[in-house]
Amino acid sequence: MKTIRITSLLVVMLFVLSTVAITHGQEKYPSKPIHLIVPMAAGGGTDRVARALAETLKNYLPQPVLVENLPGAGSVVGMSKLHASKPDGYTLGVVSGYLITTALEGMAKFPATDFTFIAKTSADTFTFSVPVESKYRTLREMIEASKAEPDKITLANAGTGALTHLAGVALNQNTRAKFRIVPFVGGAKEITALLGGHIDAGVFSMSEVLGQSQPGGKIRNLAVFSDRRTPKLPDTPSLLELDIKGIPEGPWQGIAAPKGLPDDIKNILIDAITKTTKDPYWKDFIEKFGYADRFLAGKEFEAFFKEDVRMLEGLMKSIGTIK
Repeated sequence: MKTIRITSLLVVMLFVLSTVAITHGQEKYPSKPIHLIVPMAAGGGTDRVARALAETLKNYLPQPVLVENLPGAGSVVGMSKLHASKPDGYTLGVVSGYLITTALEGMAKFPATDFTFIAKTSADTFTFSVPVESKYRTLREMIEASKAEPDKITLANAGTGALTHLAGVALNQNTRAKFRIVPFVGGAKEITALLGGHIDAGVFSMSEVLGQSQPGGKIRNLAVFSDRRTPKLPDTPSLLELDIKGIPEGPWQGIAAPKGLPDDIKNILIDAITKTTKDPYWKDFIEKFGYADRFLAGKEFEAFFKEDVRMLEGLMKSIGTIK
């Protein structure tokens, strides 16, 4: 009898200790470094945002965030690893519109929505830009001119199927403009064509044109593709001011985890990222590189993402890039 009692006591003690250990582990998250997957090569805009975020997060998490670059197949390599990872909070990823477009094109083998969406941190807002010597002073004026002479006014983008291409298509569809859409291979060649007078206008990421948009520069911006003006271009109206809706705002950046992330871990990460976006280091980074503060967290970010999927799917169907 005594042996049975001792055995029972040991079982109870082991159960209590294991429960305490599990609870302690939950309370201590994160107890080891967090890996942040960047599905692009080091040195680009996505990587730059990830490293600034990781640097700032060290002030608000007890463990470091380690950036892991996994480029390949238009982000599919990195996003596939994120999708297959354990939803324990130790593998996160930087997501953007590429998660949506690669899924819709059939490059990724999972739906774009099959993740836990934690927070949207920033955006590189699109601009509608013309050479500084252009006769057009407003976007509305240019839209009306395109209607009067269909396909005469050229509107460039960074390549067929690129977000800038989809933004130009959406502008034509939603305003009934008649711009002739001209794809280039990358934003650099697009800017060269604009400055050389070979095209009339272009859709660009704001960071691409910011240097030439200052006094004495060679580019004039007629609109920012956003719901508000940006401090970097305070005299440039937003599309919302012009009553133009349903246009991709530009390449935004957000943080996601594998589907099934526990709510308590998700809330810890949301709290840390919220604090990060108010940190002076992050604010200086946003200001320096011309990113827009577009913070959304949790359900708000998830709702934004689903709306982006709906919009981009419609645009991609219209140009025949969905497989």
